[in-house]
Amino acid sequence: IRSRAVARPAARTAAVRPKVVRSVVVRATPEVKEQSVADAIKDAEEACKDGSAGECAAAWDVVEEVSAAKSHKKVADQAKADPLEQFCEGNPDADECRVYDD
Repeated sequence: IRSRAVARPAARTAAVRPKVVRSVVVRATPEVKEQSVADAIKDAEEACKDGSAGECAAAWDVVEEVSAAKSHKKVADQAKADPLEQFCEGNPDADECRVYDD
């Protein structure tokens, strides 16, 4: 009679721990939006020269935030510059302002 030996796994399986996910939400404050991009770049360069890598990265994140805020404001200002948009804000029932859904 042949015996069948069942092999045991060589490696132990580690206990599975749930992964902890942490997120950080950063929103631009009005002070950041009013800051110029050139000033933010100057501050970032100084932070990278004098500070740690974390401070440097945070300073360049501020540069990115300021640049994005300026860009979004520019697009919003261009949309408001359209005379028809301005007219329709005051006269939403006018024929020129009707929007038809297909």
